[in-house]
This record gives sequence, C-alpha cells and structure tokens, in this order.
Amino acid sequence: MAMHKIKMLILSLTGKCNFACEYCYASEHNREMMTAETAKKAIDLAAADGDTFTLQLSGGEPLLNFACIKEITAYVEEKKLPAILQIQTNGSLITDEIAKFLFAHKIAIGVSLDGRPGVNNKLRKFPNGEGTTNAVLKGIDILKRNNIAMGITCVVTDTNVQDLVSVVEMAYYLGNVRRIGIDLLRGQGRGAKLKPPAAEDVKKGIEEAYCLAEKMKIALHLPIYFSQIERVKVLQKGGNYNFGHCYAMNGEAAFVDAQGDIYACSSLVGDEDFYLGNVDTGIDQQLRYNIKTRICEAMHFCTACRDFKLCGGGCFARWYGTGQRTQYLGECALKRTSIAWATGTNNGDKK
Repeated sequence: MAMHKIKMLILSLTGKCNFACEYCYASEHNREMMTAETAKKAIDLAAADGDTFTLQLSGGEPLLNFACIKEITAYVEEKKLPAILQIQTNGSLITDEIAKFLFAHKIAIGVSLDGRPGVNNKLRKFPNGEGTTNAVLKGIDILKRNNIAMGITCVVTDTNVQDLVSVVEMAYYLGNVRRIGIDLLRGQGRGAKLKPPAAEDVKKGIEEAYCLAEKMKIALHLPIYFSQIERVKVLQKGGNYNFGHCYAMNGEAAFVDAQGDIYACSSLVGDEDFYLGNVDTGIDQQLRYNIKTRICEAMHFCTACRDFKLCGGGCFARWYGTGQRTQYLGECALKRTSIAWATGTNNGDKK
C-alpha cells in the first residue's frame, strides 16, 4: 500500500474569524487557538520524508493567532525544513508589523476579495451584517506601502458570477496584485445555504475576466496571472499520474484543526468519513488509502472526460457538497474555459 508523500499541509490556526462571510465552508471548524506544539507536530509529519511541501496557514482567520505564526516560522527556519509558507487571510488584521514579518520570512500572501465593494459587501460581512470591504482594502494598502505583492482569491456564487470583470478591475486598481484564484462555491458550512453559479454564467463571467486581464496586460505591460490558467500550463508539461487538480485527490494533503485532528481536506473537517488521525498518533495509512480510493472512485466521470489530462479533475469536496452524483457543471465550465485560454484555442485569441 504505497502512498505518496504529503505535499500540502494546511494548519487551521483557529476556527475563529472576525468576519461572517455568507459562504464560509469553515464556519463550523473548531474555534480554539492552535498551539505551537500542535503545529510543530503536524509540520514534523509532513517534513519526515525530507521533500519540499507547501505549508499553508489558514483558519478561520489565521492572523488572530499571529503569535503561533511567529513560532511556526521560527521552527521551520531553525530546522531548515523544506516548507514553502503561505497564508490565506481576509486581510483586515494586517498591520505594518505583520506585513514586514510576512515579507521578511518569505510567506506568500493571499487575500480574499470577491469584487467591487457593492458586490463584495453582499458576500463578505462582519458578524453585525456590515460589509467588510473597507477593512480588507486597508490591509491591502498596508501591504502596498510596504512594497509587498500578493494574490487574491475570489469565491464565486450566484451573486457575483456575472460581475467577475470587477475582480480584475480591482486587482489592477490595487496595484500590488500578481495572481487571481477563482474558487467556486462549496456546499459545506454556510455555503450549503447559497446557490451555486450556473455553468453558462461561469463561462461568460470567466471569459470576460480573462479578456479584460489580457487587455490590461497589453495596455499597462503588467501581467496578472490566473491560478486556473497556470495550472493548465503545468499539466501540459505532463507527469500527471492521476488527479492533478488538488493534492487531496491523491492522498497528498493533510488538514490539521486546532486540536490536532487530521482530515483529508479542509472542506471536510468534522466529517469522520474523512478523518486521517491526530498529530500525536500520526496519519493512519490505511484510512489515508481508503479515503483516496473513495475519492477517486467517486469522481470516475472525470477520468472518462476528454479534458481530464489538462483539467486535472474536479474538486471532490465541491462536488460532494452539492449532493449530486454527476459533475459540478460550473466547475467544468471554469476548467474548460481556462484550458481554451491556456492552449490558445479561445476563438483564436493567443494566451
């Protein structure tokens, strides 16, 4: 039962968040603060094989546990561990001190933003119902004045799918955005209450966003990369032994909650069917193999698709959250549009 090594370790530093986003799939995660000791045990599990792995600091809002972030960073550096550090944050708690720390320690920064203020405020709110855009932009401005580049992640729902060009507009307006990631609605947590975007709307919205980004790149001589297009380019080079979309699809991911419990995917935390073990006892390899096999068998329709090689397969957690037993058609539209742009087959436009 040979298994691949852990290539993606996600630490939920806390389930707490100062936002109450409409679609948050992590809204039911454990709200305790992860201790540095728990984090170090998880890191040791991923680093045991000596190969490079991505270490993503997540939550909740991970900056609520900044003290743990500093200890994690010191541990990785002191041990000279082959970890690529990333943080996904709502941006509102960024200060000059935090910005300078993240930059000094080469921690890649992703901030969540779903479009122009009017759209973003409908989806990303404070617990009292107020919009969060001003707080997010304040944090991004702090990064900018410290000359720090970042990426933004846009969650796409039925609310903002027809206005995805605004995400590109905001990215160029902000000036320090270098990458945009599109994350379609997941049906876990609060996301179960929202309506997923229709496939035809996803296709139209993504095409408009890609087209505007291309025009802005030519006009300003400043490219902003889309994660989906870049992923297709990676898959074009070959070496995709199975699902190339996500490490969890191949049993190469581990999500650790604040108490040290390990799950196969961040969207499936708390679901015992996807439990892998605990940082104190390690990952149960039989459970890991069983879950990987279950995921791959469930997504059989992906492997039969003509676009599988360049798509890498759909997201199991996103599909699982719909309760359907067929493809998540919105994701298929996103992937096929991205393939067309990456391969230059989008009506003759060269990408």
